[in-house]
Amino acid sequence: MRRASPDRSSANVVTYDQLVALAKAREGEVLKTVREKEFTVGVFRDCPFFTPVSSGPGRSDGRKAAERFLDRLDETGSIMPRDYSDVTRNASYFVALLQQPQARRT
Repeated sequence: MRRASPDRSSANVVTYDQLVALAKAREGEVLKTVREKEFTVGVFRDCPFFTPVSSGPGRSDGRKAAERFLDRLDETGSIMPRDYSDVTRNASYFVALLQQPQARRT
C-alpha cells in the first residue's frame, strides 16, 4: 500500500487508483510525451498500457512497475523521465499522462 513519505504532503501523492482513473479518462485520446512523441493510453486488467502512434504495439511494465514509478514520484517530485529509467521503461508516458489536465476540455 502506498503512503506519503514523511517530508511531503499527502496532498501531492498520486495513488495507483488515481493513475488508473486518469488513464481511463484519457482512453482514445492522442497524447504527447515531452519529446512530442504521440501515444495513446488504455487500461487492461486494471493496469495502464501505452501504444506509441508511430510503432503500434501496446506496452506495459505491469502494476508493480507503475507503483514503483508512483513511489519514486512521491519521493522526488521529478517530472524527468530519466529519473525513472531503473523502475519502468514507460516513464515518459507516465509523466505525460500525469501532466494532462484532470478534466477533458470541450
